[in-house]
Amino acid sequence: MQLFKKKEKNLFKKIFRKKSKLEKFYDKNEEFIKYCLVSTICTGILYLVFFVVDLITKGNYLLANFLSYTISFTVLFILDQRVFKSRPIRKRDKLKQLTAFIIVRIIGFPLDSLVLSILINKFGIGNMAAKVLGSLIMFMYNYVTNKLFVFKKNKLI
Repeated sequence: MQLFKKKEKNLFKKIFRKKSKLEKFYDKNEEFIKYCLVSTICTGILYLVFFVVDLITKGNYLLANFLSYTISFTVLFILDQRVFKSRPIRKRDKLKQLTAFIIVRIIGFPLDSLVLSILINKFGIGNMAAKVLGSLIMFMYNYVTNKLFVFKKNKLI
């Protein structure tokens, strides 16, 4: 009898236990945390593909840049659908979502270049530091535009 009560008490504690601060933080920011992870993975893919294609083509950095962005953004689009829980059912909606994603990226590329140019030329920040800072700024741009315009919550599977 005593043994049964202990198990029942433990089971009750497991079901109704308080969440730690870290668990609460994760629950509140789950989407953003997942977006950070996915973006980091895709950035790694981008640099890896660029490096490999650059080696194979013996310095054709334009081809390497094009292929790395294409592969990275394809993976990013697929994973972002899962992060934002927005995977349309109808083909027309899928095409609309993909088009919006591409438009956001097309707008983002010149913005990225502009931010980079301003950081280097106006603020005198070194190239690599400006690239890192610019990437952080563009990360926020991409997150907000994806959330508001590309991956809308009302289109779930």
